[in-house]
Parts: sequence; structure tokens; C-alpha cells
Amino acid sequence: MGEKIVQDFWDEHAAWSVAADGLKSSRVFWRTVALILTVAGAALQTWASVLSKPKSPIGMIGFVSLALVPFITARFLTPERTRNWLRSRSISEAIKSEIYSYRAGADPYTGADALEKLRDKVQEIQSWGKELALDRARAAAQSSQAPPSLDVNGYLQARVYEQISKYYQPKATLNATRAEQFRWVETAFAGMAAILGAYASFSDSKGVGPWVAVLTTSGGSLSAHAAASRYDFQATTFLATALQLKDLTHEWQISGHQAPSKEWSAFVRSCEEVISAENRGWMAKWGQHP
Repeated sequence: MGEKIVQDFWDEHAAWSVAADGLKSSRVFWRTVALILTVAGAALQTWASVLSKPKSPIGMIGFVSLALVPFITARFLTPERTRNWLRSRSISEAIKSEIYSYRAGADPYTGADALEKLRDKVQEIQSWGKELALDRARAAAQSSQAPPSLDVNGYLQARVYEQISKYYQPKATLNATRAEQFRWVETAFAGMAAILGAYASFSDSKGVGPWVAVLTTSGGSLSAHAAASRYDFQATTFLATALQLKDLTHEWQISGHQAPSKEWSAFVRSCEEVISAENRGWMAKWGQHP
């Protein structure tokens, strides 16, 4: 019976994770659409202006593209939708953390009432998502096996090393790479704008000047998109968390303590707190709606 209950809790964690992924994917999609429409709209309207045909189909498409941006922002990129994503992720990660602590036999899950305490904690966590019932109802997660009872090596492998090698380090590398890519693209747009601006200043061509504004607008939009995606922040926090978990693991291994013990409980809680602190950190950063 206890295994079935834990599995149900694990399925809830998975479902909330799917809900969070869906909300995040929607945010990324519409932010990308807004970026494309901004750049395309500016380019098309400039093209029509250079042709001296602002009411041409090209100009109208550009106008509509730019007009859609504030609608998309107001409808799909609201602070409330961002908060819903963050809350869903918070619920999923909190349930996951409690289950790993329970399976590792860490305080407060050490006595005969451990399962009852886990149930109470999961119910408390789920109460955070009462306003997200619709998003939760839409989330259909494939059932995966809940972690079994874990000894020291099992916890290190399944929780700590797994987080480091398959999440934090890859995510740190990915975000650092994306940040660098955006910087190169922004630099390229700024360089092209400078070259065109210089050419327009020393030539009689009236069709070049407007494209400087297009390049400047596009570069600014890319910069804003990169800032809103917070690639630099995420790269540094993911890497810092991986290093903290490694330090805690090294400290435990050197200490010579055994499990179960109060030292083991303290170690597990420290690891879960580091993971939780990382989650709170980037959630707080994302919550600062640009």
C-alpha cells in the first residue's frame, strides 16, 4: 500500500512538471513570434517606404506584423502566465524533493509515521496550485517509476549526480552558448548599422538611411529577447549549483559518517536545500517580468 501511495505522489510530481513545461513552451513560442514580427514588420515597412509605396501589400503586411506584437504581449506574455509557469514548476520540484528525502530516510521521514508525514507535506504543496487546476487537468504525464528506498550510494547516484551531470552542467553550457550567440548576432547588427550609417552619410542614396533604423531596431529587439530569456543568469546559477552539490558530496565522503544518522539527514537536507535555493533563485529572477 505504501508503495502505491508514493507512486501516486511521484505521478503528481510528473504531471505538474508537464504542466510547467507546457506553460514555459507557450511563453518561449510567443516571445519568439513577437521578436520575428517586430523585425519583419520594421523591415517590410521600411521596404515599402523606400519604394515610396507605404500602402502597398508589403507595407500593410509590415503594419499588421507590428500591430500584432502588443496584442501577443498582452494576451500571451502577461506576468500572470509567467507566475503560473513558475508556480507549477515549484510544486513539481517541491514534491520531488520530499519524495527523495523520504526514500533516503532523512528527517523528518525516519519514524513509523514517515509516510503520513510525506502525505501531509505533499498535500500542503499541492494546495499551492489551487488556482492552476485547469493547467494541471490538461497535463497528461507518462507514468514513470518512483525512486526506490535509497542508501547512501543510491541517493548520490539517483539524485545528486543525476542533477549535476544531466541537468545543471548541460543547462549551464547551453545557456552560456546561447548568450554568446545572441551577443555575436547583436554585434553583427550593430556593425552593419554602423557601416550603412557611414555609407548613407557620404553618399547621395536616400534609400540607405531607413535601413539603419531597421538594423538598430532589430539589434535592440534581439538584445531585449536575450535579456528576457536570462541566459547569462541561468548559466551562472546552474554552474554554481553544480559546484555546491559537488562540494557537499566531497564533504560527506571525507567525513566518514554513515547512514542512517543525524549527519546523513543533515547532508540530504543540505543537498535538497541547495537544489531548492537554485529553483527559488531563478524563479525570483523570472518573476521580474520585463
